[in-house]
Amino acid sequence: MKKILSVLIAVMMTVSVLAISSVAVAAPSPSGVVVANPSLCVNGVPNDTDVSYTPDAADPTIITFKYTGEGTLTGWETNLEDLGYVEGTDFTLTENADGSLTVKFISAAALADFNNGDVIVDAIVDFDVEPAEENGSNKSPSTGIATAAIAGSIAVAGAGFAVLSATKKRDAE
Repeated sequence: MKKILSVLIAVMMTVSVLAISSVAVAAPSPSGVVVANPSLCVNGVPNDTDVSYTPDAADPTIITFKYTGEGTLTGWETNLEDLGYVEGTDFTLTENADGSLTVKFISAAALADFNNGDVIVDAIVDFDVEPAEENGSNKSPSTGIATAAIAGSIAVAGAGFAVLSATKKRDAE
């Protein structure tokens, strides 16, 4: 009976350790599907958190971009002219009173480049505070490994405590 119990404990401990360590492995990996969105930037740095866009419900060739982050929005830039398009012929840009930017795509080619993700829209923002300095470390914190190790230890200790309690209870009878 003690041998069976020892094997059972070993199996439970192995399952506990493997279950905890597989949590980090179980995250879904990118599927390789390219989602075509315009590149949204703040001062030339990609940022799709503070810059958003909304297509007009009535006219899908009209797209409005809005900046919602910190700092003062001073203007907008696009790469449409760099892509070879001419303002007034292929597209129009309108800076609205609320600070948003509306782009109307006139040519089908410019709209196709927008839909393919080739268009870059850059919000030019003046930040009053200087950015914090980096610490120079290129390492990410190892909190994930520490959390998995702690959770694994707790699981193993719990399994050991349960088996020990069952064994003592059985010996008492």
